[in-house]
Amino acid sequence: MRTTRSLFLQKCQDAYELVQLFLTDDLSLGHLDGLLPKYEVSAERGQIVKEKVRKSLQVLSDSLEGHSLDEVAISYNGGKDCLVMLTLLLTAIHIKYRHNGPTADGAFHVSDHEMDSIYINSELPFPELTDFIEQSSRQYHLNLFTIQSSLKAGFEHFLKNINPKVKRIVVGIRFSDPYGSELQYEQQTDHKWPEFIRIHPILHWQYCDVWHFLLCCNIRYCSLYSHGYTSLGGVETTVPNPYLRSEDGYLPAYALQEKSDERERLGRLKKSPRNRRPRSRPFQSGHFQPAPTSK
Repeated sequence: MRTTRSLFLQKCQDAYELVQLFLTDDLSLGHLDGLLPKYEVSAERGQIVKEKVRKSLQVLSDSLEGHSLDEVAISYNGGKDCLVMLTLLLTAIHIKYRHNGPTADGAFHVSDHEMDSIYINSELPFPELTDFIEQSSRQYHLNLFTIQSSLKAGFEHFLKNINPKVKRIVVGIRFSDPYGSELQYEQQTDHKWPEFIRIHPILHWQYCDVWHFLLCCNIRYCSLYSHGYTSLGGVETTVPNPYLRSEDGYLPAYALQEKSDERERLGRLKKSPRNRRPRSRPFQSGHFQPAPTSK
């Protein structure tokens, strides 16, 4: 029987095995047959995403080098990008520690570890997203801290009052996100932000890359993506993407293919008391159980 001490490292091994199957084209894709509309697996897209996976793992490997795991945390909001980032981070952790003993980080016991997960939010959250964050944090054995504040104040509170040991925070931002084009893979905070190193392993992933990886790897994601939401903010500032509207409601997020990076955030609105969450009839899609290798 597996002990509690090893559960986090087991999740890292599970992620590693899943990613290896993806990289070697050995994943079973039968689960995709149940998607409506059908998701067409593009061999060309697959090769592109494989190269991005390898690059992201190299970024993470370099970032972990010379640093103890208790100096690393993740910024986790339960979104699609964070799920890719988390899967790759767990993979990189397994690669670093797979040949080491349980006390590989000096006095720090790796097998006792749970990764600190920081969820900072200043808006009224969707109940579905809150539930998913809590559920997935348990699934991946993350040590979740929910902070209601601005990002700057939230990180300052975390680093000052919760875990001052953290020096590096992995973030799932992409180049097409606001301010993403100004970032590098690894970057020191500035502009009077609390001091830490930001790691952006999926910085140059595109929207379609994210969905290709999540769907092929059968990684469970928030049910809101099945209702036409493509970028998740607060209840008062987020609606389904207008480009996914159909006669029966809204298509799922992965169906946004054309100009997807520039259209991804078209469901994000300026905050207004008039904003209302529309009713929609979702397609039966995307809310899978985890694959055996991603328990």
